[in-house]
Amino acid sequence: MELPVVEWQDHAQRKWSQLSQGEKAQFATNSDLMEVFTACWSQLQHEDEELLERLSSDLRVGKEPLAVLFYKEEGNKRFGRKQYTAAAALYSKATSHASPGTEEMAICFANRSAVFFHLGHYSVCLEDIARAQEHGYPERLKSKILQRQAECLQKLKQSGSSSTPFPRTEYTGLIHPTGEPTEDAVCDRLQELQLNRNPQLTNASTSLAIQFHSSKGRHLMASEDIRKGELLICEEAYVSVIIPDRKPMSSKATFDVSITDCDLYCHHCLQRSLASLPCKHCSFVRYCSARCLEEAWKSYHYAECSLGGLLLVFGVFCHTALRAVLLAGCKQVSEVFHQTADARAKAQSSAWGTAANELYCSNYKSLFNLQANTEHHTEEHKYLCGLTSAALCKKVCFDHLKPSREASSPKEEMAAEDGQSQLHIIGSAVLLHMLQLHCNAQAVTILKQENEESAASLVENSRCARLATAIFPVLSLLNHSCEPNTSVSFQGRRAMVQACQTIRKGEEVLHCYGPHKLRMDFKARQKLLKNQYFFVCSCKACTEEQTSSVKATCDFCCVKCHAALEGEDELRCANVSCSHTAGRQQLLLRMERLQHVVQKAREHLRNNHPDVAIRMLMSCLSDARKFLSKNHMFFGEIFDQLAQVEASTGNWAAAAGHLRKSIKLVRLHYGPSSLELGHELFKLAQILFNGCEVADAMKTIVEAQKLLGLHFGPEHCLLQELQEMKTCLLDLPGMRASLEK
Repeated sequence: MELPVVEWQDHAQRKWSQLSQGEKAQFATNSDLMEVFTACWSQLQHEDEELLERLSSDLRVGKEPLAVLFYKEEGNKRFGRKQYTAAAALYSKATSHASPGTEEMAICFANRSAVFFHLGHYSVCLEDIARAQEHGYPERLKSKILQRQAECLQKLKQSGSSSTPFPRTEYTGLIHPTGEPTEDAVCDRLQELQLNRNPQLTNASTSLAIQFHSSKGRHLMASEDIRKGELLICEEAYVSVIIPDRKPMSSKATFDVSITDCDLYCHHCLQRSLASLPCKHCSFVRYCSARCLEEAWKSYHYAECSLGGLLLVFGVFCHTALRAVLLAGCKQVSEVFHQTADARAKAQSSAWGTAANELYCSNYKSLFNLQANTEHHTEEHKYLCGLTSAALCKKVCFDHLKPSREASSPKEEMAAEDGQSQLHIIGSAVLLHMLQLHCNAQAVTILKQENEESAASLVENSRCARLATAIFPVLSLLNHSCEPNTSVSFQGRRAMVQACQTIRKGEEVLHCYGPHKLRMDFKARQKLLKNQYFFVCSCKACTEEQTSSVKATCDFCCVKCHAALEGEDELRCANVSCSHTAGRQQLLLRMERLQHVVQKAREHLRNNHPDVAIRMLMSCLSDARKFLSKNHMFFGEIFDQLAQVEASTGNWAAAAGHLRKSIKLVRLHYGPSSLELGHELFKLAQILFNGCEVADAMKTIVEAQKLLGLHFGPEHCLLQELQEMKTCLLDLPGMRASLEK
């Protein structure tokens, strides 16, 4: 998804293989990126453009009139089943394909307003009714929405409020419920959090200091003792691009009813929104508000919209690189390019890439100075990125710069040369950012709820998922550790970095780039970091694991005596009196089959067949005990699913029992301060709360709040829900008095 589609990669590889040794020399490790781009630009041929045209035609993002009727009818079906989230998303899909000012658009907004009425979101319902009227809702149907409008106003009057809560989202006090950020709110919030006083860094705590070391590069140190849970960085992404669902849509293909994150999140501010607004010209992007729509169009979508499926062909890294350039603007890109290109080596040897007394800001100049590690990228990879950026720039920039091919005067010739030079600067900047993203891209993650449409599921089963790719210049200063002392969470486009343990003055502040010691073994971590980030990790966790003589816990046990199995491919029972052996691959396949059974059980739960799900899970549990070690995390997954099923039937005691077993395993594998444990405690709090186990629920809520607070800000949706449960319990007679004792 980050790189171009395979067909374009293969095409670039074939072109590379046909180059002479002299032509390939232009892509050596010490090559200048301007030279790389210029070489690729000169090699673009008509056949390249024809291939891109064909590939992008299979990833259409234009308006499809037939899709309007299809998604509207599918939305009607979900609405009839009371699957309101799905219905709203499908109606939004229909609006994205409808043309503005048409009856089809108006009816889709009207139908969506009915969803929000049933959800009790009356203000949002009124907004959709207004949109339906704006797009020409037919007179023959107006009585329906006028009646709904009157009922909404009456409901709001009865509640004494002009608005009602919107569907829960990763809400932040820096952004209005509509998803619209305001500069005043940002400044006030940063002032409150005391993150605007650092003399070296914007959006960072005064307890951080930026330093430079020849082996570490630029990095952040603790200038004073940092307490556990302290907020260290609150930074909005300079650029972010939502990760698309890159599925072909040919004229013969049926429309896809699946609902992805692209359907549920604003493509500009990354806030969750069921009441999205579509682009007037394409069917891909959608926004949470008119403000986001307008800002996106003025900043970058004016250029991206006309590219159609080409950006999907080129991948997220290329798209993010282009958007960074569009956000900065041609003038600023040229200025920074000229200021920095000749002095890059000097800039990277200073404390923060500029003058020692200059504030390091989350701006384009800081982004431009991030490490691209051009010397570590293979020649073939640089050629792929160079050819991609050249093809993109030819499509985007030529119409804007238009160097005259028939200049008849010295002045016109000079203008043509300037235009060509500027085009190459922009193309080189896109190439630079593509290479930078290899090491500096930050995945913006969300907490994704599963079983959202199951009426039987009263306990959320959430997981972290990637929503977007972004660049945070300040966050990028943090070096990696496989056992970091910080935790990063996201609220829309904003990254929140908190200390997950006490950090002493003079210690480095560290972030995990992905491979954490609790989730990946030493060899796998080292391989990933070397391949993607070009360094050998020597953090404390890697050093200890490499020198440790203690063997890792075996995943499998003997089917005869249940002792541990040892070995690599051929496993032998550790019990000397037992001669049983087994092949690792065979056991892995057996486990894979069980995982498939668990997935089927989830589907039965979603379809409200809890009895079938329980039978499948219990059978799976029995089989797993025959060949997996008792502390294998797969048992935690089974117990977690059993808790979900029991909760769906209201058997809260059984659900709590299963979840406590899962929590025991999670605590063992991921540690007492892990985010995974926090999620499990949150679910246990829900179960105990619904089961009216007041004392245990309160105890679990407090424990979950304390743990999740280390990883998330106080405004995170999970912490807000925990607080709501806690407040409800405190209002019970005698509860406050008993707690005070």
